[in-house]
Amino acid sequence: MDKLTPLQVDVNQDLDFYREASLRMTSSLDMAEAVQATFHYLCRHFPLEGISLHQMDPVLKGHKLFFLITRSGFHHVERFLPLSDEEMIELQHIQKPHQVFNYPNTPDMFSVAAKHSHCIADILPFKQRGYLVSVLWAGNKSLGHLVFLGNGPACFDVEHERKQSLLVPHFSVAMANMLQFQRTLAFQQRLDMQKSELEEKVRQLRGQGLIGAQSGLRSVMDMVASLSNSETPILITGETGTGKEMIADAIQRISPRKNAPFVKVNCGAIPESLVDSELFGYQKGAFTGATSSRPGRFEQAHGGTLFLDEVGELPLQVQVRLLRVLQNHIVERLGSNTSIPVDIRIIAATNRNLETMLRGGAFREDLYYRLNVFPLHIPPLRERTEDIPALSRHFLEKLCARMKRATIPTIPCATLERLTAYTWPGNVRELENLVERALLLCDEQHIRLEQFLPQESTWYMNPASPAGQNVLEEIIMSIVTKELEKRLSAFGKRSEQHKSSSLDEAIASRIRAALTACKGKIHGPGGAGEQLGLNPNTLRKKMAKLGISRKEFTLRGNIPNTQAMPSTDLQIAGQSKKSSKNFSLAAERGHIL
Repeated sequence: MDKLTPLQVDVNQDLDFYREASLRMTSSLDMAEAVQATFHYLCRHFPLEGISLHQMDPVLKGHKLFFLITRSGFHHVERFLPLSDEEMIELQHIQKPHQVFNYPNTPDMFSVAAKHSHCIADILPFKQRGYLVSVLWAGNKSLGHLVFLGNGPACFDVEHERKQSLLVPHFSVAMANMLQFQRTLAFQQRLDMQKSELEEKVRQLRGQGLIGAQSGLRSVMDMVASLSNSETPILITGETGTGKEMIADAIQRISPRKNAPFVKVNCGAIPESLVDSELFGYQKGAFTGATSSRPGRFEQAHGGTLFLDEVGELPLQVQVRLLRVLQNHIVERLGSNTSIPVDIRIIAATNRNLETMLRGGAFREDLYYRLNVFPLHIPPLRERTEDIPALSRHFLEKLCARMKRATIPTIPCATLERLTAYTWPGNVRELENLVERALLLCDEQHIRLEQFLPQESTWYMNPASPAGQNVLEEIIMSIVTKELEKRLSAFGKRSEQHKSSSLDEAIASRIRAALTACKGKIHGPGGAGEQLGLNPNTLRKKMAKLGISRKEFTLRGNIPNTQAMPSTDLQIAGQSKKSSKNFSLAAERGHIL
């Protein structure tokens, strides 16, 4: 048998080392057990006290420590080691593939290593030790650092560096699996939390039932009860905010598919360009950005129920594909010719009048009759006003519990009457929003919800209610009052104008009479100014204002121009001196002039 050369001996030893390390790395599905078994084997070839795996985070500026293996066992440290800008720069030069970096002494050669040793000192006591560091890679992406912690200063040599480089591929795979495991674990925790919340919500719904189930919604709930153990397609209609989704939940709870998937889709909230991919799914490469295949809502609801809310918003071309699914029970993803069988029950809902849409060509007739097997209409809140008190109190209790308020305000009877008179165009959703707004803005024992109704709420009042009749009477009286005020105001203005005109005529007649008696004389003894008790200059200004000319009273024979004088002036001209005296007294007191 031929002797092996030294090179062949080294290669065989490396292969044995690599094989034994690999066997231990794959010895268990439990990563902690596998890595710990590897550590104990590596202690035969390295002066080890521990192996650490961590990842540099340039955004948070530090190291994320994942685990530490020592002779005492496997430790999930999950710690963060903050680093300075200088230390982050110092680490940049080791971010190279296929290289091993040997730092002989912790505090003197590598400050980050010193921080690392202090960070894990509660598990592995701090002391002077060497660090052997390799960067783990997956493709072109750095996964983290594999760190061998020595049992003393300058404990690692070139042979140790070479052997660690042989282990980098295996540890890279282990690091990638660990990171994926952590992401999966975090995702699973979120799913568990969401599941718990949904189960709690279902328990609450089952415990309390629907508000109004025994009053305003009684006929609806009787029809829902008749659907027990049925898989008939349902079409729920009603105005926005009436609670169509809650009725769909109630139907699902008594359905044979109650434990199967219940997938909800708001057709009105999906952009038209994405409706197909959202409902029917897509194949990888079907369009730009489709880097992987994705099942649609029909596939997700397979074996269960699909709730299509606002189905009247679907475009016509999508309605064609939806009809095909309902007829043939198969789905084809975008970009694929493969038919995928689906078993689903459809519950659809809309606030639009589909029959009107049929006549306008906006909704397919064949699809309408496929969906409208069992129609269910939800009455608006204005048609079940008896539920408003119970709904208001329910929302108050729920919101007070959410806001952690110790006391729940009461609702006065006058407030409930006003709420009952309102027509609620937004229905139950509007009522809930109004209660929340009032609760946020009021901190009183009695909450006055009516003050938060829209300012023009009078135009939404229900005339059938007593409060609505009162409001209508108030509106009519207000309109009548305003019209009366307007007419009285106009009449007052005309009266003032008439009064002013009559006064001017009386003054002009008296001045003319005085001028006639004085034969046009204004100034001096026996003049019109003296008779009227006025200053002559004041009299002249008044005559100019009233358009009275002195020439009319200085004609030949001193006979006044009777043609230019009104009949009233002729009568006044023959009055006695007593009348003139009374007029002068009135003028002095300001009653006329």
